[in-house]
Amino acid sequence: MRHVSESLKGLRICYFGHYDPSYSRNRVILKALKRAGAYVVEVHNDSRGIRRWWSLLVSGLTVRFDIMFVGFPGHTDVPLGWLIASLKRRPLVFDAFLSLYDTAVFDRRTVPPNSLRAKRLFLTDKLACLLAKVVLLDTESHIRYFVDTFRLSPVKFRRVWVGTDEDVMVPKGEPPSDENFTVFFYGSYIPLHGAEYIVKAAHLLEAMKEKVSFVMVGSGQTFSEVSRLAEDLQVRSVRFVEKVPYERLAEMISKSHICLGIFGTTPKAARVIPNKVFDALAVGRPVVTADTPAIREVFTHGENIWLVPAGDEKALAEAIVTLKSDGTLRHRLAVNGHAIFKERFSIDAITHEITRIILDVL
Repeated sequence: MRHVSESLKGLRICYFGHYDPSYSRNRVILKALKRAGAYVVEVHNDSRGIRRWWSLLVSGLTVRFDIMFVGFPGHTDVPLGWLIASLKRRPLVFDAFLSLYDTAVFDRRTVPPNSLRAKRLFLTDKLACLLAKVVLLDTESHIRYFVDTFRLSPVKFRRVWVGTDEDVMVPKGEPPSDENFTVFFYGSYIPLHGAEYIVKAAHLLEAMKEKVSFVMVGSGQTFSEVSRLAEDLQVRSVRFVEKVPYERLAEMISKSHICLGIFGTTPKAARVIPNKVFDALAVGRPVVTADTPAIREVFTHGENIWLVPAGDEKALAEAIVTLKSDGTLRHRLAVNGHAIFKERFSIDAITHEITRIILDVL
């Protein structure tokens, strides 16, 4: 794939908005653009209000670029980016990654469906997509949601897998002995993660006298509820760990026998493949996650991943028992999962996708 590094040579890309450059999605996209040979100018400001808008406007008008690329989360940055790009007669690519409307109203349920704020989020999503020449999303399932919900043309969208920063997520040796069988989860405890089903599965495994240790890293919206559930069920096999630096996750994944994806039953859970799945595959660990249309776009149960019904703690517990008792199966899932990661989701693979999209835009 070495020819990729020259594909966008000489092209100037303005990576624009209040994006978090350390967030996995932006890390991967930025590395892919640079690996393709593009010169990336970052016009970034994460302050609030007029100060941010003015800084982005002045910087955006000052720099020279061939393509405006609005990073995630840039839904509210797109109108300003579009204005600057239009004045310079340059195309705009928007990495939507997710819907603000769907996330707040139906997934996290922090905004009432018929409220003014819900309507504003709906219009924000739709306007951003209308103004962009091309919109990036992470799965075909997610693209269908945008097309149907916001009544947009499918030709506007391109799929770019989430992937991960494999410069950080690297294999770090074999897991410990099976005597200390460890199942690992990390996340921000949003509803689509379904972390409560992990605790319930741990409870079932304790009742079955299975010796399994769970490590659950992170905090967030449902953490208090999940930790309280563990207390109510008197679960002793789960260890909750506060959020750790991104760079430490690879080591923690490496010390586990199985890594967990998501198990929530929200509609959004069926449309996405989360960072944690790609992280575990990059590190070379077998993954158990919910069987969804999004995951089926690229993975095969029993070959490179192990799938269970969403929201089913019994099925999750049974999957863990199956994998715990079959080291050969775990090894096959890990090897095949890592192979498909390198082929489809590595930075080189994503560089190919981004390069093709950028050249099509031009």
